[in-house]
Amino acid sequence: MVKADIARAQSGEVPPGSLISPLAGGPLQVAVVQFDRGSSGLGGLSQEVIAQVARMYKMNGGTVRVVAHASQDVAASTAQALEQGNYDVSRRRALAVTNLLMSYGVPRASIIAEAASDAEPAYGTNTARGVAANRRAEVYLDL
Repeated sequence: MVKADIARAQSGEVPPGSLISPLAGGPLQVAVVQFDRGSSGLGGLSQEVIAQVARMYKMNGGTVRVVAHASQDVAASTAQALEQGNYDVSRRRALAVTNLLMSYGVPRASIIAEAASDAEPAYGTNTARGVAANRRAEVYLDL
């Protein structure tokens, strides 16, 4: 499987040694799916990454948790519209990943999807590369 390349905003498996557990003893981050600006579309590489997550689920069971994010580059005329736009795009991303997981055989009851909007940037937003890397969905597997 292709390894994630955050510097190039490329989807992939999280490289060994960089797995992140959001809670002690909690789910392990197994993949990152990257998106284009304002998009929730899943390209070929992202689809393969999600298919691999589905295979992991089928082999191990558990729960798949999808946390989708937005960067702070949605265009809007007011702060409220900006906030809503970022939430909406992160929600669409969470749903896109969830729907694809289900199409690969992961039961809906085994998926938790969250829209984090732009509230949790993992990368600096002062560069185009950082903004692009924040357009992501993190995928965790809780065994």
